[in-house]
Amino acid sequence: MSADGSISARAIVTTDLVSEASRLQGLGQLAAAALGRALTCSLLIAEGLKDDESFQVKFDGDGPLRGVTAMGNGKLESRGFVGNPAVTLPPNALGKIDVGGGVGKGALNVLRTKMLPGETSPSQYSSITQIRSGEIPEDINFYLLESEQKEGALAAGVYVQGTQATDAGVGAESAAGGTEPGVCAAVTAAGGWYVQLLPFAAEESIERLSTNLEAMKTYSPTSMVRDGLTAQGMLERVLEGLEPQFSELRTPKGLAESCPCSEERVLRTLSLLPKSELAEIIKSNDVVEAKCEFCGTMYRKTAADIEAELDARKERDEREGY
Repeated sequence: MSADGSISARAIVTTDLVSEASRLQGLGQLAAAALGRALTCSLLIAEGLKDDESFQVKFDGDGPLRGVTAMGNGKLESRGFVGNPAVTLPPNALGKIDVGGGVGKGALNVLRTKMLPGETSPSQYSSITQIRSGEIPEDINFYLLESEQKEGALAAGVYVQGTQATDAGVGAESAAGGTEPGVCAAVTAAGGWYVQLLPFAAEESIERLSTNLEAMKTYSPTSMVRDGLTAQGMLERVLEGLEPQFSELRTPKGLAESCPCSEERVLRTLSLLPKSELAEIIKSNDVVEAKCEFCGTMYRKTAADIEAELDARKERDEREGY
């Protein structure tokens, strides 16, 4: 917070998180840059929410990434995925990874869950706005202004240095590219910051913030991280001259640690299938595989496992009179 309480700001270093996502999901450079930005922004917006509250974005664009989804919650858990992890595109006009081209045009869907007074479970609220640039932070910031009347600035970035094998070291540096089987993007820096004007913000504070942001136009979040700045260091640049007052440092949870997938969920999903479809699966497959699109965990269920679930379902239906 600025000393006068006019401005709220937060920052995060997500290098480890985005590196984990790249490794677990086998992301190419374009996918890692897009998903990393979305994960970073989601966590920045989710900071300060209650544990069971969350902020989720889904970029439903017509670009070759075939969609980008990310969410964060008040526990600083996050997860997300892209539709096409291996897509490649030439660099954009600035010589950088073309995230906007990968996302394309379309709709940005935002889903918030909020705990209302007197309720025991969170309620869901959804909004849809147009994708403006596809660069991720700009679109989310436009949504916050247009739909939630929150005036501020949001920045996030991912620095990718070549590719690396999922169990090997870093390859050659490149500006843009993709991935091959068993190869993922080598993420060397990721992070972002979010600054918000609070109601009745002092004019002199707004002017100083504008000056700071103008001076930072060429100093990206990834440049800050690569220069060794911590989250607090980034905020000191954003709120320079505004005597920032810092709260306690919090650490986001890892992608695999945050993921709610489990064998129980796989069996629960199978149990929702029609009996005839389950019987056909048992007949046609010795092993059924299900891969979590968030953390990449592969679950394998044998025909015997599925058959046992079918029998249990039959017994349950008979017991309940169906």
